[in-house]
Amino acid sequence: MRSYDLNVDVTGATDLPGELRTAVTVHLPDQVDGPLPVLFGFPGGGFGRRYFDMQTLPGYSQAEYHTSHGFAFVACDHLYVGDSDQPDTFSLTYENLAAANHATVAAVLDGLSIGTLIAGVPPMEYVAAVGMGQSMGGCLLTVQQANHRTFDGVAFLGWSGIYTNFPAPDGSRVNYPMPPRGTDLRPIADQVLGPTSPDDSHYRFCFHWPDEEPELMEADLASFRPYSGVVRGDDSTPWGSTTLPACAVTMMTDGAVSAEAAAIDVPVLVASGERDTLPDPWAEPSAYRGTRDITVKIVRRMAHMHNFARTRTEFWDAIEGFARRVPPKKTQA
Repeated sequence: MRSYDLNVDVTGATDLPGELRTAVTVHLPDQVDGPLPVLFGFPGGGFGRRYFDMQTLPGYSQAEYHTSHGFAFVACDHLYVGDSDQPDTFSLTYENLAAANHATVAAVLDGLSIGTLIAGVPPMEYVAAVGMGQSMGGCLLTVQQANHRTFDGVAFLGWSGIYTNFPAPDGSRVNYPMPPRGTDLRPIADQVLGPTSPDDSHYRFCFHWPDEEPELMEADLASFRPYSGVVRGDDSTPWGSTTLPACAVTMMTDGAVSAEAAAIDVPVLVASGERDTLPDPWAEPSAYRGTRDITVKIVRRMAHMHNFARTRTEFWDAIEGFARRVPPKKTQA
């Protein structure tokens, strides 16, 4: 696998002032013999683009897995996440975050096609482009696809188009009272930015399956403290991000992006772990009434942070199978 860290200029793509750049890593197969399907990965809250390329232990890189099977894989940091630029967090909305992500994808695909994206890499032809968003990334991908029609197909990983919330050990669901989408969070920041995640034991239950590799799981558990300033994304947790947009606290509210979900008209994959933030994966097709092609996949012995699970390759295989079935837009009738 060949990997290239890049900054993409998205200045002017949003209503945000000033120059802005997003950080991406483009992963390519060692050898390219023809047109490639391209996967774009958008991470969840508290995680950065290297969640898709965990190299701490062998066998945990989703990017490496997909490139070995003939895909190009582009991992993307949202604005205010990881290595991307950080405008005022309270000015970030679903809409301008999604617009920046759309501009990122367009620039990467154009640059790959004409050979200007990466020095020394000649023009590359691609077939279908598929976007996948994990958790918060799934929320923003929903808005992006509805507003910009970026992708030929979309995969929502651990995200509900109906109501994303936490599972509880007793089989019930836990809903944290949060303000609705569009709320001005400045005057209530001290009330809502912090108590947005479960306690340590609940986070362990929701996000990690008990048989996961302790070296990875315990490092993740020790540092996941949203909005607290606890450092993530360092050598001990390269997959993490210390920062995430303030509007993320409004995403776990009933119907947060239901209108956009219903507007998506390309093939959809809904994939989750056996224990995840989707109350009922089998109900998810009802959220995506604009598409005639929807697939549901649930993976055993897997919790919300899918790439830590020992069953992760089953999850990745489902994504690959879906992506290979997605036709380019020009052939979709």
